[in-house]
Amino acid sequence: MEQSINFNTINKEIERVKSGITGLDNFMEGGFPKSSNIIVSGLPGTGKTLFGMAFIAEGCRNNEKCLYITVEQPPDAIIKQAIQFNWDFPKWQEQGKLQIVNFDFKKPISKKMVEDILQNVENNHYDRVVIDSISAVTHSPLPVSYYDFLELFEKTTQHGVTTVCIAQKDEKEPTNKLIEYIGDGLVTLDAGAVGKTPSRTLQIKKMRYTYVDITPKNFEITRDGKIILL
Repeated sequence: MEQSINFNTINKEIERVKSGITGLDNFMEGGFPKSSNIIVSGLPGTGKTLFGMAFIAEGCRNNEKCLYITVEQPPDAIIKQAIQFNWDFPKWQEQGKLQIVNFDFKKPISKKMVEDILQNVENNHYDRVVIDSISAVTHSPLPVSYYDFLELFEKTTQHGVTTVCIAQKDEKEPTNKLIEYIGDGLVTLDAGAVGKTPSRTLQIKKMRYTYVDITPKNFEITRDGKIILL
């Protein structure tokens, strides 16, 4: 006898992690699925790094343990940006809620980088991790393979970590589709103009275990560090 599957019941049982983006969670059943790996993709200037910071800030405010891996910028630059938007990264570092790790993408990055991240995750029991950016790693002099990132994603999932990976698009060379494919979720950011009025849009293109509204949404970045869907 065939049995029907109640997807509503399954989705209610999935623990959700707040994104830190005002209004976004309403379009994906309350947040990212816990232990998922989310790719945030977009051209330069679309707000990807701020998206990652907002995700980390939400975790720190909720007394979660967070790791921010910066590949393209030094930790000081990340901290300065955070302070500009009223996110107290130094305080959260002192409280043990936040660790910022830097890898210099201009130097050869080998599989050891992924191994170091894995060891860090296993030893410190993080709730949230941001990698900014996965594109810088894959385009380094000794690029890490996608199989290494699959291993990383498997491990973070096993340890209950929700991960946001920033992926840089280029107008001449769009983000490698394999990067977008290996994530559990894909959020794309875009910036343009309607006439002379600048506009930014966000689209949830996929999110496993989640019913999502894939319609592009306008959003704005406020001076007090909020990304708000309009």
